[in-house]
Amino acid sequence: MFRKDISQFLIDKKNSVVYIASSNKNIDIYFDNIKDEEKNIVKLSDLQDEEEYYKVNYELLEKINLTEKIIILTSLEGLLMHYSLDEETLNLKLGTTLSRKNLIEILERNGYKKNYLVQKRLEFSIRGDIIDIFPLNGENPIRVEFFGDEIDRITHFLISDQKSFEKISSINIYMNRDNSQKLDFLQLLNKLEENRKLDIFLENSEVIQYKLEETILRERARENEFRKLYDEIEKKSQKIEVLKSEGDNQKVKVSNKKDGVKYENLSQIREGDYIIHANYGVGIYLGIQDINGKDHLAIRYADEDKLFVPIEGLNKIERFVVSSGKTPELYNLGRKGFKKRREKLEEDMLKFAKEIVEIQARRALNTGYRFSGDTVWQEEFEEKFPYIETRDQKNAIEDVKRDMESSRVMDRIVCGDVGYGKTEVAIRATFKSVMDGKQVLIVAPTTVLAQQHYERFVERYKDYPITLELLSRLNSDKEQKEIVKKIDSGSIDVIIGTHRVLSGDLKFKNLGLVIVDEEQKFGVKDKEKLKKMKTNVDMLTLTATPIPRTLNYALLGIRDISVIETAPEGRVPVETIFINDNKKEIREAIMKEIAREGQVFYIFNRVKRIEDKLNELKKVLPKFISIDYIHGKMSPKNIKEKLRSFQDGDIDILLSTTIIENGIDIENANTILIEGLDKLGLSQVYQLRGRVGRGKRKGYCYLILDKDKKLGKKASERNESLKEIGEFGGGFKLSLEDMRIRGAGEILGDKQHGALETFGYNLYTKLLQEEVSRIKGDYIEDFETKISLNEEAYLPKTYIEGDERLIIYRRLVDIKSLDELKNIQIELKDRFGDIPKEVLNLLKYLEIKILAKELKIKEIQKIGEEILYKFDNSFVNFEKLMKIIELKEARYSQKDSGLYSNKNILEFLYWYKGEEEKNEKI
Repeated sequence: MFRKDISQFLIDKKNSVVYIASSNKNIDIYFDNIKDEEKNIVKLSDLQDEEEYYKVNYELLEKINLTEKIIILTSLEGLLMHYSLDEETLNLKLGTTLSRKNLIEILERNGYKKNYLVQKRLEFSIRGDIIDIFPLNGENPIRVEFFGDEIDRITHFLISDQKSFEKISSINIYMNRDNSQKLDFLQLLNKLEENRKLDIFLENSEVIQYKLEETILRERARENEFRKLYDEIEKKSQKIEVLKSEGDNQKVKVSNKKDGVKYENLSQIREGDYIIHANYGVGIYLGIQDINGKDHLAIRYADEDKLFVPIEGLNKIERFVVSSGKTPELYNLGRKGFKKRREKLEEDMLKFAKEIVEIQARRALNTGYRFSGDTVWQEEFEEKFPYIETRDQKNAIEDVKRDMESSRVMDRIVCGDVGYGKTEVAIRATFKSVMDGKQVLIVAPTTVLAQQHYERFVERYKDYPITLELLSRLNSDKEQKEIVKKIDSGSIDVIIGTHRVLSGDLKFKNLGLVIVDEEQKFGVKDKEKLKKMKTNVDMLTLTATPIPRTLNYALLGIRDISVIETAPEGRVPVETIFINDNKKEIREAIMKEIAREGQVFYIFNRVKRIEDKLNELKKVLPKFISIDYIHGKMSPKNIKEKLRSFQDGDIDILLSTTIIENGIDIENANTILIEGLDKLGLSQVYQLRGRVGRGKRKGYCYLILDKDKKLGKKASERNESLKEIGEFGGGFKLSLEDMRIRGAGEILGDKQHGALETFGYNLYTKLLQEEVSRIKGDYIEDFETKISLNEEAYLPKTYIEGDERLIIYRRLVDIKSLDELKNIQIELKDRFGDIPKEVLNLLKYLEIKILAKELKIKEIQKIGEEILYKFDNSFVNFEKLMKIIELKEARYSQKDSGLYSNKNILEFLYWYKGEEEKNEKI
């Protein structure tokens, strides 16, 4: 029987089924094909991870007592595990009584650990009346809110943004008890046969027998137990032979409810960080301090002077990102050193801002081809995409289409982590270009990546009359000449290649779009050739970790950027683990992956010693494990053949230099070990880590530390950043962090070196953008309203703790609209519970500030029982103002430009806003 027929075979069976598969891959295929037809299906595979094991055990518990048909898919691994059938569950239900104290005791007793923000299974957090729990069962953590001792609300929430997304009325939480009875698989079968007819199938018994021997090699102590158990189960089973066949791996279109980015913030200011205040210069952040019932940021300057900045002044403070990596000098508060320095540098920045505006103006005048709107074919083609687009991916696609349909020449960067859907953005842009009869050039830095793109494009375009060719060093001279000739005649629509396509012999009949993948990998000469193409052809650049110069261009508006930060549905985070450079730890990391039928990348970036490293690994590992190596000095043909063998599963471990950094996409390779960290940049390590965890299985990245080598400051910072960076969507953030560690880089030579050194990257960019806006005439001076209400308005430590307070403060200060304010109020209630009076006062203060800014009110001050409103003379016509405001209780004084009223502040502001809008309409 063919593998593709097994799924239907299992669906057609009337009895319940236990199916023992010869590989986890087969189980995944059967499960994906059966799950929509049979709801009572459990797969016992890939159980090396303890969390996954308990989750599966819970699913088994739910199904075991059903009288309906159930299907259990298991591998040998699942066969050798023990299962609990008498575990207790804790039922949480709306309206029931359960004290928070008792719930916490139950959780702790059953192995749950307390953390401020829940990030993984077996964690819980307490924030006021809210307890967040990530149980072993279920896909997402839950949020339980109490009213006294009554459960008032239960929701699922996302790890990515910590926000609730689904209300539920009850849930059973699986308790991880150590004293529960454990059954082996034979006992489990006997239990299943008590109340149902059961068919047991054993797939490819010879393969499973071989896997058993491999397992016994690793666990000699349990050899007798394993052999006896397997022999008994084999007697009860019907043998079935299964052959591989095409059509097994059809992709299923799935929903995308897990949109979001890991809830971390690399630019977050932490205690002890160097910061820069726009008015006072560089200091050291000491944390938040309460002064007269109001939170202030404490900053230490030279001579132990301290500056206390009220929270509303947060927008004047940035983390100090130094371009040279050296320790910055603290400024003196009582002197004018920073002020003088800033005034001098602002003259240079003004000149530079004018240059930027000129570049932008020239770019705006540079008109190109205006592509047509989407055709019926385009819509049909996009419908065939086998996945649901993520939110960010949709936005990037729309950005590119909008650029192409405009008369301005496109120069857009699409930045997104490996596997986040950048290629699909390029595929759609290419299709749009071809629909208008325009040719497309796609350039990749390596033959491997070019080949991968070619295969993907061919697969997506197979139903359409689009001609594609691949051009690289692998083509013979004759083939290259033939392809060049076809490009010139216009008979090739899409040409994909490496540096070879930038040779002077390529002449296009009607080139409309150039797509560059990982531009930073190209040399200076190639970049110059690409730059010349930008003058009249739309340019799209794809990158996972943009270099500082590219980031600078994007952040300053010289180039456009779309960032894809949303993880695709089903993507499991890659876990980063630091290990020591010793045989035991390296062997253990590799064997864990081999045991789950996976493959391993081992990064060793020294060509001369790579064969020695191969022999070292062979001595450490069992003989049945296949190892081979590749490096950049090998012929492209040889590299391609070895990669193909690795992809086909003939090689278990691929020892490689950093040549695999781009373009290698092997779903079964989910462990990578990286040696020689001190020689690699942060972005490079991140790119390499992206080679694993590209499918549904969890990926592991082991960073090997040389215990005999002392780490320098930059290396230590890089390692800390790798620990802090989120598992999802971190490439763009990591590029910013790489800039901090390795240097910010320059845009136009050394012209702004002094400004970067003085202001740091963040403040420098902010000030430069302000200058650009002023020159262009679209800068709006920040209008500040002074508000004195004598009310306590802050975030209490008892409500929000630690670094999270500053994150929330920063978000509150950055709020620009009433809608944003409303959304964050909903989020605060959801995540931290009932909002205390001080926080409500803070939200009211922000609401008043937003309205007052809009109405150009300079000051609002509470005097006794009355409120004084002072209006800005430069914006407000008081004669007109008094015609609008006809309040008996309001008094107006020309002397202080003030209006006195005893009305509620918000009531008055909303009323005045409405009257002003009415008056404008008249």
